[in-house]
Amino acid sequence: MLNIEKCLEENIRNIQNSFHHTSDLKVRNLKVGYKGSAEMAVVYLDGIIDLDLIQEHVVKPLLETFKTVCMKELLIDKIMGRIIESADVKTTTKYKELTDAIVQGSAVLLINEYQQGIIIPSPKWAERSIEATVGERSARGPQIGLTEKMKTNINLIRSSIKTLDFCVDTIELGSISPTSVSILYIEGIVDKGILKKVKKRINSLRIKYVLSERVVEDVLEGKPRSIFPRIRHSERIDGVVSSLFEGRVAVIVDGYPFAIIAPALFVEFLQAPDEYHIPLGRFTSRTMRLFAFLMGVYLPAVYIALANFHKDDLPKKISEAIISKDELLPTFWEIIILIFLIRILVDVSFRLPQTAVILVSLIGTIVIGETAVTAKLIHPVSLIVIGITTLSSFLGANRGLVVVDNTLRIIFLLTANFFGFTGLIIAITLQIIYMVSLKSVGVPYLSPLIPFKMQELKDTLYREDLQKLTNSKHTYTKDNN
Repeated sequence: MLNIEKCLEENIRNIQNSFHHTSDLKVRNLKVGYKGSAEMAVVYLDGIIDLDLIQEHVVKPLLETFKTVCMKELLIDKIMGRIIESADVKTTTKYKELTDAIVQGSAVLLINEYQQGIIIPSPKWAERSIEATVGERSARGPQIGLTEKMKTNINLIRSSIKTLDFCVDTIELGSISPTSVSILYIEGIVDKGILKKVKKRINSLRIKYVLSERVVEDVLEGKPRSIFPRIRHSERIDGVVSSLFEGRVAVIVDGYPFAIIAPALFVEFLQAPDEYHIPLGRFTSRTMRLFAFLMGVYLPAVYIALANFHKDDLPKKISEAIISKDELLPTFWEIIILIFLIRILVDVSFRLPQTAVILVSLIGTIVIGETAVTAKLIHPVSLIVIGITTLSSFLGANRGLVVVDNTLRIIFLLTANFFGFTGLIIAITLQIIYMVSLKSVGVPYLSPLIPFKMQELKDTLYREDLQKLTNSKHTYTKDNN
């Protein structure tokens, strides 16, 4: 069925059949006009619309006697122009537009003998209140985080970007259950090539429903797949606003409290929100995070290479102190088992109720630490190496580097166990070549370091003066294909 029928009862019956006679589909029959000459009905889904709004601005005005009669004026035009007291009202002749509107929280007014329906947007979705960010906490700066409602998020972002050039393009994804996806950018500042590529990739998505925002992230990252994140999340309003002013594009999926930002370069994962609100750590903070990332990836591999291939090259005291000797397990298997146990503890800590986390931590400390060392199952230095590695990995956890850390750590660990430092040097060289080949929405992943762009170094491993950053224009070396 493509068009609305003239018969009111037939239209209601068709809608009820389309919704499989669900109990929360409500029909309010009305007889208005002189002696109830006009029959109509308001159709809506109970629980997702604002009933007070429908009562006060639709039902109540309709039930009042028409105060003026104009024979030349169609009834539907009279209702649209003079009776319904709602700012956003539209008509449609398409049956699918009618049912889609009901699903999205609108009330629909149908009139007997008219092949048109009036759509009155009146959604009232349940949502949590605006709260501080949890995953991107900072000591200074704005604390407000995004929520699950897209309109609320756009409202919050508009409160910070007070310009006519701020643009929002909204599309619907999902053939069975449509979900709104908004593309945000600032006209005149956004990189046109990046915007074009983002829109092209999102429009190419063909799915039945959006179960997770990850499906949007996958299509934005493009192929081939990589362990390195090529898009970035942010649940902070200031993080999204800053990215938009830098010429990037933000994508918000209705129902998810995160903004997806593209392009995302490797150096950005070493930055933190509060660095732009405090005078200290303009160089040391990012250098420390880079050093922590390198330790989290390479430290176990270096330790294994020393233990397997260079034990005799070390001074005797140092060798006896840091390399396994009387322990039951070889050094390699000590490291592997410790990594496995730490992963179990981390996963359990996130899955169990908060009241049980302390108990799990206590058991883990006893089993992994004190008992294992006392029983000479694990060398104390192995425990220290994995402890430092785990802490270093946590430093980049909320920036999306966990998968990178975990995957590269195992790869380099195996390489060091079989090939020593020679294999490590070759593997690291291949890693750098691979990272150079990566692109984020057409922009080189290691930019502005490779390819080198002097003018863009002001906000990489060092944060330049805020006035210069604010007034500077960001440019991206991109693939135009």
